[in-house]
Amino acid sequence: MQSKNSFDIKSLVKEMIDEIQEGKLADENRKLPSEQKLMTYYGVSRYTLRQALAQLGDMGVIYQAQGIGSFIRPERHEKVLNLQNNIGITEEMARPGRTIKTIEASRRIVNVTAADFLPKNSTLSPDVQLIEVNRLRTLDDKPYLAEKSYFLQSIIQEIPEEYLYDSVFNYFEQDKNIKIGFIDKVISSETLSEPGASFFELPIGAPTLVVRDDTFLSSGKLLAFSKICYDYRKAELFMFKKTY
Repeated sequence: MQSKNSFDIKSLVKEMIDEIQEGKLADENRKLPSEQKLMTYYGVSRYTLRQALAQLGDMGVIYQAQGIGSFIRPERHEKVLNLQNNIGITEEMARPGRTIKTIEASRRIVNVTAADFLPKNSTLSPDVQLIEVNRLRTLDDKPYLAEKSYFLQSIIQEIPEEYLYDSVFNYFEQDKNIKIGFIDKVISSETLSEPGASFFELPIGAPTLVVRDDTFLSSGKLLAFSKICYDYRKAELFMFKKTY
């Protein structure tokens, strides 16, 4: 293994996911190299590596067998989305040979009273300004999700257009003043309205699988909230539970 430049924890997690998905990192038994080899390969400390491995374990990418080593979990179906990922949908679904793409996006400034939905137990003042973002996204050129998100303008200020068509999550990562602490997710079913119905080629009122995300800063302050509608015929969501 040829050594690389040093990574921080977040970038190391992303790099390891990329190389795991490309089949570069593990042996024929899906076992990762030893900690020492990985530390040398990525140019990181033991602490950084172990934190990255712990995150990969929490995300369900790998599992660690005590006294044996770390192993890649069996590959999931290509369209399964891990609800426990902490890298954003774009990175989660961008596996080898697959492409997630935003084909339509818009943004505008609204106040709380004009929002289509609010976080549960919201305490937002009616005059709080929000950046509303609407996106239609495909996976391998087929309809995948319709997303509506609201970002507190007092924190975000603006979202450049290029990030609407790429990864808004990456935009957050580049802002040193924005530290995401945790994301609450709620899964439910609703009926489709426009533009989702036309996008999925389903009638208005057809069922849709909905994932609601409320994103908070490390301080506990609300940063954003969103509703993502999936085509119920294609949506597969993944979670796992540790029993030790």
